[in-house]
Amino acid sequence: MEPTCPQCHVIVRPTDYFCSNCGKSLHAKPLSTSLTTEIMYYAGSLVLPPLGYWWGIKYLKQTDAVSKRIGIVCIVLTTISFIVTSIWIVDYINKISATVNTQINGAQGF
Repeated sequence: MEPTCPQCHVIVRPTDYFCSNCGKSLHAKPLSTSLTTEIMYYAGSLVLPPLGYWWGIKYLKQTDAVSKRIGIVCIVLTTISFIVTSIWIVDYINKISATVNTQINGAQGF
């Protein structure tokens, strides 16, 4: 039995993502797993950490192993980015606090 569009009942190919007659979405198009896409998502996961979790989850929901690997790497890179950024922020705040305290203590001595 040939597959048909659920909306207009025209016969469609199993590989079609959209009905050629009415344009209805038949099933979701798989996410890209090209090297360029991987690099873009990995760089984005490091630079824009919150988005890395969203991308990672989106790829983990796919069925193929390559997409799952991309999802895991995005989540790992995002977590690393959060940890490193948190350490830098705490260190920066501590340096500012030490500088302010030094200036306050120095001003009290006058």
